[in-house]
Amino acid sequence: MASIQFTFSYSPGKLEEFIKKLQTVGAPEKISSEYPKSIGFGSSHARSFPAALKYAGLLDSSGQPTEVYKKGLRGGSQGRVLVSKAIMQAYKPMFDTYPDANNHSDSDLVTFVKSHSDFDEDKSRLVVRTFKVLCKFGEFTATGDDGQDDDGDDGDDSNPKGDAPRRRHRDNSGGAVVINVNIALSVDATSDAAVYDAFFAAMAKHLKGLMDGSS
Repeated sequence: MASIQFTFSYSPGKLEEFIKKLQTVGAPEKISSEYPKSIGFGSSHARSFPAALKYAGLLDSSGQPTEVYKKGLRGGSQGRVLVSKAIMQAYKPMFDTYPDANNHSDSDLVTFVKSHSDFDEDKSRLVVRTFKVLCKFGEFTATGDDGQDDDGDDGDDSNPKGDAPRRRHRDNSGGAVVINVNIALSVDATSDAAVYDAFFAAMAKHLKGLMDGSS
């Protein structure tokens, strides 16, 4: 079985703090192994933080911030989607096996890492903990979005006249499709009650025809 070159941090918790710190400072021209010390992370373990960012696609091979770094770490929900896509690419073999790897059990992921690398149990656990820290900065539920809401809603169809939108709902219990239509009508202001009586009488007639199936 081919070996995968995973990366890990000896201090995953501090790595998380480091990435959060990066979200509050300007994007540096380059992040080297010495950079963490300049923003308050002086531990020797912090020297490995840039390697984890490179592995996740946030830095290029020279340590320069990528577009994922620039647009992802501070880009709100859309930015988090960019980060998640980069992580899924970096850990593709893991996601191929466990599509929900970001939420999957650590024990299964540790077993996967051990079987695809030369790492022992302890280092494999660090790989998984590092991976889970990186995943905290992504938004994975949106990466597989097919354009539908979770409740089966196919979305809104805007009325070209600017009236209330029509919303289609899928009936998952059978093959039928239920369509709810919101109709906006207006009547010129008048003090003549007969006008309103005629208006509502006509509306009732047409609605009854629709319910009866007649034209």
